[in-house]
Amino acid sequence: MNVVKITSGLAQENGYVVEQDGTVVIIDPGTDDSRFFEAVERFGGLHAILLTHAHFDHIGGIDALRDRFNVPVYVHEAERTWLTDDEKNGAAKFHLPSASMRPAERTYQGKTLEIGALAFELHHTPGHSPGSVTLYLPSDKIAFCGDLIFKQSVGRTDLYGGDQATLLGSIDRLRQLLPKETVLYSGHGPKTTLGAEITSNPFFSR
Repeated sequence: MNVVKITSGLAQENGYVVEQDGTVVIIDPGTDDSRFFEAVERFGGLHAILLTHAHFDHIGGIDALRDRFNVPVYVHEAERTWLTDDEKNGAAKFHLPSASMRPAERTYQGKTLEIGALAFELHHTPGHSPGSVTLYLPSDKIAFCGDLIFKQSVGRTDLYGGDQATLLGSIDRLRQLLPKETVLYSGHGPKTTLGAEITSNPFFSR
């Protein structure tokens, strides 16, 4: 398993290139940073783009990537319209240039997503946004949690559709479902583990 973290954009968002046995996906490409393209070319191609949620700082690179590699974008049904709506994706709130992208080709269905050699468990973890998901790879005990959990913090809930009680409920469910040694790759900041956050994250005790 190869995980390449690429941090870019005004919000210093973490996007990830994930490769397993020749299958390559990108999670949350916030910009069209050349490092995404370089990593994909190094691994030999791209199979899909997966979004943990559809805020402007997580979607800005998807059109350039799918134009180059002709791959589908996946998003939760609750945020299917957000890629084309700057009020919902947050660009308008921060008076930024439009972040509008073409609609996603696919929405997540069921509780799993298999793309080639990658088999994700899908966990709907709303709160930061209504369609936030955590993408968990049980084979390697790693999870891409978007802006749900950060090292010793959690995602904001003052954007469109956000709700703190819902977010804390999502965290509580996730801590019961995933092993403590799960490595969490967040949308911002360094990676951490679920166990470390259970011990040190003040939001986990609320």
